[in-house]
Amino acid sequence: MKILIIFLIFFNFIYATSLTLNSNIKSNIDILSSNLSIFLDEKEISEKSIKNFLQLYYQNYKKIIAFEILKNNSYIYSSYKENYSMYFLKKQEIPLKYKENKNFYKKSILNHKKEEIGTLIVYFENELNLTVEDLLYLQKKRVLKVQNDPNLLPYNFYEDGIAKGYAIDYINLIANKLALEVEYISGPTWNDFLNMLENNQLDLMINVLKSKQREERFLFSSKAFTDLEPAMVTRIENEDVFTFKELEGKTMALVKGYHSYDRVKKQYPKINIYPTNNTLEMLQAVSTKKADAAYALKEVLEYTINKNLLTNLKVLKNLDDKTLGFYFAFNKENTILKNIIAKAEKLITTEEKKELERKWFYKLQEIKKTSKNYLFNEAEKAYLAKKEVIYTCVDPDYLPFEQVSKSGEYRGIIAEILENLSKKTSIKFELYSSKSFIDSINLVKEKKCDIVPFAAKTNSREKYLNFTQAYYKFSNVIVTKNNQLFIDSLEEIKDKKIGMIKNYAVVELFKNKYPNLQIVEVNNNQEGLDKIVNNEIYALVSSLPSIAFTLQKYNYPNLKIVGKASIDSLARFAVRDDEKILLDILNKALNSLKNEEKEAIVNRWITVVKEERLDTKLLIQIASSIFVIAIIIILLVIYRSNRYLNILNKELEKLSVTDKLTGINNRAKLDSILDKELKITKRYKEPLSIIILDIDHFKKINDKYGHICGDEILKEFATILKSNIRETDRVGRWGGEEFLIILPHTNENEATILAEHLRETIEDFSFYKNIKVTASFGVYECTVFNDIQCIENVDKALYSAKNSNRNCVRTHSSLNS
Repeated sequence: MKILIIFLIFFNFIYATSLTLNSNIKSNIDILSSNLSIFLDEKEISEKSIKNFLQLYYQNYKKIIAFEILKNNSYIYSSYKENYSMYFLKKQEIPLKYKENKNFYKKSILNHKKEEIGTLIVYFENELNLTVEDLLYLQKKRVLKVQNDPNLLPYNFYEDGIAKGYAIDYINLIANKLALEVEYISGPTWNDFLNMLENNQLDLMINVLKSKQREERFLFSSKAFTDLEPAMVTRIENEDVFTFKELEGKTMALVKGYHSYDRVKKQYPKINIYPTNNTLEMLQAVSTKKADAAYALKEVLEYTINKNLLTNLKVLKNLDDKTLGFYFAFNKENTILKNIIAKAEKLITTEEKKELERKWFYKLQEIKKTSKNYLFNEAEKAYLAKKEVIYTCVDPDYLPFEQVSKSGEYRGIIAEILENLSKKTSIKFELYSSKSFIDSINLVKEKKCDIVPFAAKTNSREKYLNFTQAYYKFSNVIVTKNNQLFIDSLEEIKDKKIGMIKNYAVVELFKNKYPNLQIVEVNNNQEGLDKIVNNEIYALVSSLPSIAFTLQKYNYPNLKIVGKASIDSLARFAVRDDEKILLDILNKALNSLKNEEKEAIVNRWITVVKEERLDTKLLIQIASSIFVIAIIIILLVIYRSNRYLNILNKELEKLSVTDKLTGINNRAKLDSILDKELKITKRYKEPLSIIILDIDHFKKINDKYGHICGDEILKEFATILKSNIRETDRVGRWGGEEFLIILPHTNENEATILAEHLRETIEDFSFYKNIKVTASFGVYECTVFNDIQCIENVDKALYSAKNSNRNCVRTHSSLNS
């Protein structure tokens, strides 16, 4: 009977270890201790069985070098490994060289009554290069006390009585290499955990963002163990929010004690804070309208939203912060544990890290890929099942946005958006016939139709329609005859007749902003452009894609775009006002669209296709509406032969990226260069700086000496800049008297030196007619990888220079010091 019991124990043990091989050595040693209790409880100990157990461990765990088994504080069996051979000793300890300066794990052997009947000690090879001091520390510290957060998915959370998450598994790997146990402490708030660490009630905290304030209280690991992407979250029906500045005057839900809580409280006093105890409470506050937005880590937000079905929330990129990282935090005095953890962390393999990433970060993506309606809650799914189709009314003739052909085919940018949404969510959109855009709006108002997918929100329409979040933003532009110079604002032409398309939102929006405008309503863009040609109106205001499409299609060689209107068009779904659930569904569906998907659709519809054969009419139209009159000369040269088409394309490309007056890059080209350099900087971690400079009091020069003189100074100014930068640097005219310099592989200090050199050179130079000129400079090293934010930051530095009596250099970093 005893032999059968021993056999069953041995068989179960082998099965258990085969399942956990190389995953957790400490747990398997605990299993060994439990099995040894059977043998030690017997009057006659089975020496052969114990040898078999130990041999199994030597084979599976190469770093184990010795065992000692004690009963009543006396050695009964010992074993050590040398040159791949196992040596077994009875009633004596192992040789000192196998114990000296070695890490070990000691485990009590308990009988079935939980009484201690012996001790198991396992010794390991010192592959960590642990010092004597390290080993003495580990002998006393067999259990690490670590915080277990309640709701920091997927990094650290508590579920079914177990600590789980990427950070939990990561510290378990480290503890396994040190043969330490980990005791996870759950329950306290984040602030309580920080205080416990400070008071040595915790040994370390495992997912902490580092800050100057916290570094005064704690020690931190030298590098982050994982990179993190910060993000904003708000309700789907709200406008997108990307920065803290946009939330001034509003309420943010934040977790007390988190780095973000202290930061917002200190740096953004105009933001109201709704304090919460954990991430779930924070998101619930936003979901239930107790707060307008929140800020946290992208993966944490997405996991928590998905797990708790908070489907009325959307996660957005945060433009204020670069990539963050989680660090280990230790008591300020506990340098030795910090060093031990660092040594063990080096033994974590690339494959082990990849396995953790597969386990925790690919899970949500797989859910999204395999489930088309994961966005919707049960009530919304039931509504869609009962509804079957969403009746859709559109503008039947407004390309490139949308059009219904004579054969009934729906096409255009918005048609592709609906097709994309249908594939992602299984929502079925069915076209409902309408005669015009205003007819479509009225059909939704009358509840005969469910939605108009391309509409703008106005005060009058909100009385009878609901509107989704905006999913596109298009500029409205001003078109006039070629002889008109650039128009900066509609105020400049308020005494002239301006055309706008009847029943479109632009009419109401511009009337509200400019009540004195002489607006003439037209039926479509073509009618408006014809009225300009016939001198019936002075200008037409409409969306850039639709204007570009009409200019291209109908050939208006004497018209051009001369400026951007101050109000943009925001595309939304207009939804019948009696079905709020449909509004929620569509907002969630729109939130699933990626920016790159939307951009690709637009690009397909507004990109000019180059034909293999020369279409002179088309080329003249492109030249007159997008570029400048000068290229007509090139058109005349190539008119006779198609073989010159390549020459034309090169000239067009050059004109499209070159400032006509100075011959250097224009703003469009600078935008493209900056975007490219930011991507390189992000990938290769190379520094990138930008300088923006503005000629001081340039308006006074124009007023005093005339615009011809001003133009000459601008050209000489551009020449000075080109002559004083490296070949790898790029300079261009940003607008008016502003210039931008992009400096790859350059930090802020180096950029400041260049800016100061340029300032002195300009100050010493005698410009046209011996006029003396100075300039103000702003410098910024791009620590964020968003071009808009970079320009905003360098602009702040420039404004600081202008406010410091001009003719000086200011850096963005100096604004914060």
